[in-house]
Parts: sequence; structure tokens; C-alpha cells
Amino acid sequence: MTDKTRSEMLQMLDLMLDESKPYPKRLEAYEYLSEDCEEIVDVMLSKLYTLEGDSAKMLMEVLSEYKGNKAIFMGLVGFLYRGEDVALFARLIGRYGDEQGIEVLKTFCEEYEPNYNEFMELRNAIEELGGDFTLKQDFSDDPLYRYLKGLDDADEQVRATAPETDEECDDCDDDCHDDDCDDCNDDCCHHDHTHDSHCDHTHDHRDHDHHCDEN
Repeated sequence: MTDKTRSEMLQMLDLMLDESKPYPKRLEAYEYLSEDCEEIVDVMLSKLYTLEGDSAKMLMEVLSEYKGNKAIFMGLVGFLYRGEDVALFARLIGRYGDEQGIEVLKTFCEEYEPNYNEFMELRNAIEELGGDFTLKQDFSDDPLYRYLKGLDDADEQVRATAPETDEECDDCDDDCHDDDCDDCNDDCCHHDHTHDSHCDHTHDHRDHDHHCDEN
């Protein structure tokens, strides 16, 4: 049993969607609306299609807390396909719990070519819904993937420890190939040049820090 009244719910909805209001106040309204406000879900849905940007995402996040509504599920899918915040909406679809989300997320992942962060959120959401995820993608050029795997550090170490090549040796005469030539520095002319210097190698409005710049 909730003490919230319909009038109060509608006031909080207006506050949350009013971008002229201070963000902390809007966030309070967001948290208020995220539970025990089933009575105005239809009103929230009707407003959703008139919004865009951060307000639309904020309202969609609130709606995602009200399970079992096909209109809300389709709204989440629609926002996913906008591609504006793939990681967030993949996570929300996984949390929503509708098993139809498994095929939606798999199809999207195959068609969209997500980056590493998005790919991981899509995979996690599919598995959260009980699906199997077997899609493989190459993220060797993805900055986040390389950072997490320490690959850029490994490349730096290889470059730092790679020996000089003949072209970098300033002490030798390029035309000199005589082992007995006194004009060449022995240490310089006997580098091992067989070494290959190349080596293989979401924001959620619940996360308040992401929105501090909106105050």
C-alpha cells in the first residue's frame, strides 16, 4: 500500500521532465517515480513519444521498472535501435525480463557492429535473460578493449626494448661492409637485425556521477 497520490505522482512527473529545473530535484522525482507509480504508467507512456534527449531516456528508465508491459518493452527496443545509448538500453532490456529480448538483442548485435563496451552489455543482457551468446567479434583495434587487456602497454614495452637497426646507426658508413674496417664502431656494426620489433598483441541515471555536469 502506497501513500502516494495520483496528483503528487503527476507533479513529480512534470518536475522530472522540466529541463529548466535543477538536476538534483529532477533526480529526486526520478527516484520517486521509479516505484509504486503504476497508476500513471499510461500517462508516462503518452508523454514518452513527445520527448527526446536526456528527458526521454530518463523517462524510459523509469518505465523500465514496471515489468510485464509490452508497450514498455517495445519502447526499450525502440530506444536501443536509435543507437544513442546502446549500452544503457541493452542493460535495461536485460533487466526488464522479457524473454523476447534475447532474439532482439542477438539480431541487433549482428546488425549493428557494436564497440567493445556495447558488445559486453549486449552479451550480459542476453545471458541475464537466459539466452546463449556465441557471437564472436574482433576488438583488437577498440581503445577500451586494448586498455583493459593492457595491449597498448605491451606495444610500448616492445618499442622501448627493440634494438637499433642498421638504418638507425649513425656511427657506420653505409657503404662499408669490411669487418676489419677501423672506421666503424664494433658495437654498432654487430647488432642483431633479425629481431622483429612488432608484436601481436553506460550511463544509467542511477549512476548520479554521470550527470553532475547538468547542474
